[in-house]
Amino acid sequence: MLVALLELVVAPALVGASTLAARRWGQGIGGLVSAFPAIVGPVLLIAAHEHGSAFAAKTASGTLLGLVALSGFALAYGRTALRAGWRASLAAGWLTAAVIAVLLGRLEAGPLAGLVAATLSLLVARRALPSGAQVRAMTPARPPRWDLALRMALTAVLVVSLTAAASRLGPVVGGVLAALPALASILAVFTHEQHGAQALVFLLRGMLSGMAGFVVFCAVVAVLVDRAGVGATFTVAALAAVGVQTATALAASRSPLPGSA
Repeated sequence: MLVALLELVVAPALVGASTLAARRWGQGIGGLVSAFPAIVGPVLLIAAHEHGSAFAAKTASGTLLGLVALSGFALAYGRTALRAGWRASLAAGWLTAAVIAVLLGRLEAGPLAGLVAATLSLLVARRALPSGAQVRAMTPARPPRWDLALRMALTAVLVVSLTAAASRLGPVVGGVLAALPALASILAVFTHEQHGAQALVFLLRGMLSGMAGFVVFCAVVAVLVDRAGVGATFTVAALAAVGVQTATALAASRSPLPGSA
């Protein structure tokens, strides 16, 4: 109940923050903001309190593996968007993510394997995405007044649905499902429809770049929570994620992400 409540508040808030950041500073920064581990953190913390540190460690490792599915989603959506609208692109993205998630759900990978898989998949996906120059730009449409509220409501529905499925399927599968592209789907569809494929590619590039903090957070939990305890581990993980995300944002300000203002 507490997980669902947190996700009903935190996940939509993160989508709202990402949307506002994109409107103010560009789609690249919006994507970077969306990658902050504001959802997975409370989920792993509650898993540790309710099921023990070993369960939380396995869930964190599963979440790292799940980033391979997220990378697959971003790459499939971005490549399909070169020649198709948001419906076909979303279908391609989710089909790719679902196939990867099914395959990964059968694995019992440790933290190191999860870290390597997450890092490599994010790097490969970002490199394989089309550049903004390859995609035709369009004049952005002015979003309707209800746009932000609809994004946040759809995010809540999607995230709670995934959480309900994950809670029945164990820590590894649950971790994989936790990394599936719920937020990415909402942000990608609205950006693609309102601003075009070029802005969509900028968003996905920023999102994949910003996943560094997410990866660090999950890796710290997976490695330390069984040894150092819940309180110390989550404090270190949060500080590490903030530090990495800040460094990424500073790097983006010096060498702006595509689509950044």
